[in-house]
Amino acid sequence: MLIDLIRVPDPTCIDDLLDEPLGLMYLAASLREKKYDIRITNLAGHSLESWRGEIKESDLYGIQLYTPTFKIGVDVARFIKSSFPGRPVICGGAHPSALPESEDLKIFDNIAVGEGEISIVNIADAYRDNKKIPRIIRSDFIRDLDSLPLPAWDMVDMMKFHRKVDGERCFGIIGSRGCSFRCAFCDQAIMGNKVRFRSIGNIIYEIKEIINRYGVRHFEFFDDMFTVRKSRLIEFKEKTKALNIAYRCNGRTDVLEKDIYDLLKESGCKVVCFGIESGSQKILDRMNKKNSIENNYKAIKIAQEAGLTVIGYFMIGFPGETIETINESMEFVKRSDLDQAQFYTFVPLPGCDVYKYPEKYGAEIISHDFSDYYLVTGREGLGGRTIETEFLSADELTSQMKRIRKFLKERGFRGKTQDYYKEKLGYGAHPA
Repeated sequence: MLIDLIRVPDPTCIDDLLDEPLGLMYLAASLREKKYDIRITNLAGHSLESWRGEIKESDLYGIQLYTPTFKIGVDVARFIKSSFPGRPVICGGAHPSALPESEDLKIFDNIAVGEGEISIVNIADAYRDNKKIPRIIRSDFIRDLDSLPLPAWDMVDMMKFHRKVDGERCFGIIGSRGCSFRCAFCDQAIMGNKVRFRSIGNIIYEIKEIINRYGVRHFEFFDDMFTVRKSRLIEFKEKTKALNIAYRCNGRTDVLEKDIYDLLKESGCKVVCFGIESGSQKILDRMNKKNSIENNYKAIKIAQEAGLTVIGYFMIGFPGETIETINESMEFVKRSDLDQAQFYTFVPLPGCDVYKYPEKYGAEIISHDFSDYYLVTGREGLGGRTIETEFLSADELTSQMKRIRKFLKERGFRGKTQDYYKEKLGYGAHPA
């Protein structure tokens, strides 16, 4: 039985080939472990018209859907149904996990909600054995992440993707899943609100496999909670001593122990990324960030003193945002002396609290066309026009984002960055 796992193109993204399809690679490895024949069809980088020739005949198709690529995914499903009648097409990912009952998903034979490694095998078994299963499949969270096979790197051309750490091609690693916080802009339908960790030994095994197979020693850790357990960082540092790796990770600014950032540096970390979100305490509180402006300043200083490059992520246009709070965020960038600052437009992604209860936040969702729901870079570095709030219209928000882009270009950045940062957004080095 041949199963084709499909990553659809995202034409709104500045660099659609930035990252490998790590989620599909985990699903492929789980299916292959059960002796299924697998193909990953990576349509990233294709235009809205050029992908059709890449779809080949298979027995079962699985399509990964994010909100901004939802409509393209439906088009891919329709094409499969017309080209290969009778072949089942299933979907999973963030969007169907948030809205599994949506009428817009009716073209799919089955919908996998949440983590997919167990669901995809159960669905494949049912089709192979001609057994009936519910259309919507919900799986419990996977407690033992070490039990999962390593991603199927060999099923995609790993060296065609563009993400870099310290100027070198890197591979993505997921060392834990879940986040214990409940920010109002986030949906936890896939990973949940309880953190589950892989063992450090299991992560080291993955790192060694990548080094042995590809000669790559640079990594991006996608964990939300990479810095929260000091004991793990101590073990990680000890076990990576001889590996000469470099990596980038995410951190929380309420982690203020100097030792944590020293451990990051000593274990090969080059860059730590903080979700600052806003320079206004009022906006942080509305977001339910459970953090403070004071912590943000302190963590940036401690991390920089440890020798790390610090990237701050900001979100503009959350309900309650005003010109004054936007100015506070810009002033925060100046005063904190962040090495790099990245600003994104707030988009109420399905499943988040603002999407579910916009009236609670004094917001009006003005677009239900999910192709507008892009926030990570997006066209010309601007996000989609999806929401209007009490103080900012969609037009005013777009105008403010243009002002911020001008500010960032004039400010520049320190440290190495992704190629698109300079080539497509036009940012240059920090003048200082």
